[in-house]
Amino acid sequence: MQENQNQNNTEENQPLVAKGIVPGLVTGASDNDPAGIATYSLSGIRFGYGQLWLLVLTTPMLIALQSMVARIAIVTKKGLATNFKNVYSRNVAFGAVALLVVANVLTIGANIAAMSEAAALLVPGTSLINWVVPVSFIMWYVVVFLNYKHITQYFLWLILFYLAFIFSAILAKPDWGEIFVSIVKPAISLNKEFLLASVALIGTTIAPYLFFWEPREVIEDKTPVRLAKWQNWLQAPGFILSNFVAFMIIVATGTLLFGNIEGEVTAVQVAQALEPVAGEYAKLLFAIGILGAGFLAVPVLASSSAFGITELLGWREGLSQKFNKAIGFYGLISVSILVGIQIAISGFDPLKALFLSQVIAGLLAPPLIFLILLLANNKKVMGKYTNGWFENIFGVLALLALLASGLGLILLF
Repeated sequence: MQENQNQNNTEENQPLVAKGIVPGLVTGASDNDPAGIATYSLSGIRFGYGQLWLLVLTTPMLIALQSMVARIAIVTKKGLATNFKNVYSRNVAFGAVALLVVANVLTIGANIAAMSEAAALLVPGTSLINWVVPVSFIMWYVVVFLNYKHITQYFLWLILFYLAFIFSAILAKPDWGEIFVSIVKPAISLNKEFLLASVALIGTTIAPYLFFWEPREVIEDKTPVRLAKWQNWLQAPGFILSNFVAFMIIVATGTLLFGNIEGEVTAVQVAQALEPVAGEYAKLLFAIGILGAGFLAVPVLASSSAFGITELLGWREGLSQKFNKAIGFYGLISVSILVGIQIAISGFDPLKALFLSQVIAGLLAPPLIFLILLLANNKKVMGKYTNGWFENIFGVLALLALLASGLGLILLF
């Protein structure tokens, strides 16, 4: 009898654990947006395999940070902006959300431009301007008119598009021995170009919008409190996969394009540059990956901004809500995408939009992480679910890494 009961409990917990992994998978995948793809590609083009060790280093940091924000939401049943407002002050929450929204909108604009250029690569005879509205409309429609369950399924299918980057790296036939040596014995340079690329890579990988998005995912999923203590393990698959995809982008570009391109590049220019050295197939694979990445990342960016603002204002929000029940929330998502469209078609350089968004994110991330660390260690808020050694060690390391990145950015300019 007892044996049968234990077996039933095990079977009951299996889908629960599988469900608990989904928020980390979606959040991790959204971290590799087209703007991030450009940053990783540029690292490979400029330094070959020289910055792969940074991705290895940031992986446990991401797992620690995202497990903290997920656990905070599971225990409190509130998003990050609401917790900041309740525990610290409304002004603290307002400042964080304001910077987040500006950074997100600029990144949305850069991403829509990259997606539209990628679509034009896949359909010869068309240009960016032909695709801006169609790709934006698809993303807007999915977020506004589908419920959270269907949106999650849509996001999970889009993760398959990241296989394009993995295939690109494998087809490039890299020297895996050289890659291993570059990780265990990194060649660190202190020149301006290397430091700036390092700042961009860390800033792209540990992105503030992830901190606001994932708490809402676990709330929408109604994740039970008993899964709070397992968040390190549940977050790990998503962020290991996320950084593995980024790793393979650097491997592909480092193998095929290292030292072959001068100046800044967009993700689409990287796809075009692959054709002469690896053929049409490589270019198309990379373009497909860019499109899939954007269709996942832009809705997450727009939704994270809307979540932050509506939590501050006390409006009804949530991707499970009907449009007519949360007009303000969906209106904010719509405005974010519309402003992104305007940036994409205005002629404003997408690289400048990306750079400005990274500067803002770089300024926002350290104080955000500091507040998250304090909150996740607050026994009055978290009870028995406060941080363990893993979250505190790697959370502090992330804080120090981003402070160093921000200081480096100031000194470089």
